[in-house]
Amino acid sequence: MVRSMTGFGRGVTTTKKFQLTVEIRAVNHRFLELNTKFPREWMEAEVLAKKMLSDAVSRGKIDVIIFLKELKDAEQTIQINWPLLNAFLRAKEELAQSVVMEEKWTMQEIVSLEQVLQIEKMELEQTQILEAVHIALTEAIANLLAMREREGGQLQQVMLQYKAELETEIAQIRTHAPVAVDKYRERLVNRLQDIASGQVIEDRLLTEVAIFAERIDITEELDRLESHFGQLVETLTEQNAIGRKLDFIMQEMNREINTIGSKNQSTICSAAVVQAKTILEKMREQVQNIE
Repeated sequence: MVRSMTGFGRGVTTTKKFQLTVEIRAVNHRFLELNTKFPREWMEAEVLAKKMLSDAVSRGKIDVIIFLKELKDAEQTIQINWPLLNAFLRAKEELAQSVVMEEKWTMQEIVSLEQVLQIEKMELEQTQILEAVHIALTEAIANLLAMREREGGQLQQVMLQYKAELETEIAQIRTHAPVAVDKYRERLVNRLQDIASGQVIEDRLLTEVAIFAERIDITEELDRLESHFGQLVETLTEQNAIGRKLDFIMQEMNREINTIGSKNQSTICSAAVVQAKTILEKMREQVQNIE
């Protein structure tokens, strides 16, 4: 199965105290790079998240972000900072000795004192955190993989279309490659007729043509390209990560086409080689998106 390296997935879980959202964003990368942003006290959950992600994906730059929202109906606790409140009281009494002030404290006055009343931070047990992260992350990973597979299916169709176009160009090269030998033989006959007798011309002609035909022979390269086409189709149906394997096949195909271009420089073959290299470059760009 072809899977793209780009994708997005979100997972949400809700407990009695909070709602946890996990978002995963994935882009292309040569290897697997995991970037997670968890609170410092959530280190165990962060390790769990990295393990789950490394089991689910093989390549790509993965960013994981979590959002924690405390529920409004969750129980809230406010702590009174008594040492600070007593310090304010002593300061007020000291000021009252020099400045005329009301001795009575109002609730509004106390609430306005900075840091005297503090909302107690919600404390979560590790088991709650791990369970919530596991549930939300499982959903986020499933959504990420689904998106990657949808895009992978499109990439597979594009690759097969490019393969068909490339095969057309290679077939044209195979058809016109022998023409180069015939044209070389014709040019050689015209040049040797002026400097030697008929028997000598034929012997030298055969030797020269044989050497030339051997030098420009591209049969092996064309056969290897046919083999690479078969490997490409097989690889596109494999279930594991195939990006690196496809990249290697593209390199081998590029090598064969370059060799063909350097050996056979007839007009038609040269044009077909240029077109084939253009198509292959598009295929290599698409392969960079495949996991």
